[in-house]
Amino acid sequence: MWEHIIGHTEQKKFLQNYLQAKERPHALLFSGAAGLGKRTLALEFAKALLCFQHNGTDGCEACRLMNLQDGNLSHPDFVLVQHEWDDKKDRLRDTIIIDQIRELTAKTALAPVMSPTRVCIVEDADTMVPAAANAFLKLLEEPPAGWVIILLAANVNRLLPTIMSRVVQLRFQAIEPQLVEQELQARQIEPAKAAVLARISEGSIGLALNLAAAKGQLDVFECRKQAATFLEALPLAMPMNYLAGRSWLDKKVQREQALLLVQLWQLLLRDLMMCNLQLYDRIYNIDLLDELKSQSSGWQLSALKQALVIVQEAYDALVSSVGMKTALETMALKIDKIYKE
Repeated sequence: MWEHIIGHTEQKKFLQNYLQAKERPHALLFSGAAGLGKRTLALEFAKALLCFQHNGTDGCEACRLMNLQDGNLSHPDFVLVQHEWDDKKDRLRDTIIIDQIRELTAKTALAPVMSPTRVCIVEDADTMVPAAANAFLKLLEEPPAGWVIILLAANVNRLLPTIMSRVVQLRFQAIEPQLVEQELQARQIEPAKAAVLARISEGSIGLALNLAAAKGQLDVFECRKQAATFLEALPLAMPMNYLAGRSWLDKKVQREQALLLVQLWQLLLRDLMMCNLQLYDRIYNIDLLDELKSQSSGWQLSALKQALVIVQEAYDALVSSVGMKTALETMALKIDKIYKE
């Protein structure tokens, strides 16, 4: 079952046993970084729970109403709580608000319509505002009969300890790069690109697929070229003159592109550190190995560590909506300075 979902063998085994168990926990937590397949497996598991035969593949009416291929999630016994649209800000909210939990609580008073079980998936459960988290805790303290609740979270430290104590946690780890690479090749991505994407995505199949599909300003290989060009240019003879001609400091650059660039700088600096330590088998950007070896000789290990801290600060600033040009320019000048020291 769920053979098409790569990796996570132990988690799938647990869920298969859960389907057959007479007594089972009413709340599960799928934890791990974004893009590892938590949501995909949670939806497949929900489909199996709602299926008349508990396998999600028998083509019954319940399965038809949970057709994950075309995004049909209209089963009357399924509830999905996720970030909603904020009309005032004209974008998705970045939190789960209390009204959503109140609506869920009201639905838990209803008996199943078609299936013996009702299933709720709460995406990004670690983004519940405090009032929503406290309301959700009350729901867990008095679990509704016939319900299975699945929480998805990237950062469990942001969940209330009292919520953590009332769920069974399944931890999702990074997928082996070889498996990600095979999956990418199966989707007609050329082997050389698949090998690089599998590593720079750090075991996240979701991220690897997104990077593979990205075009234009978000083309990962073009962005990486820009990031690598800056590192190759160090030390900068005239820093401000050099930065004045960089396309990644242009006003037209989108925040999403800036975040991708910073992530690629992190990976390139990490690879330079691995080269500095002669740990060549741990390189992510394996197609740039020769260039990275050459560059690493000009870096002190301590400077690379400082550079990684600076890049992380730039990423945090961008996430916090600091001006993109300010964040990137400050980062570049700081990296140039420590390289010269």
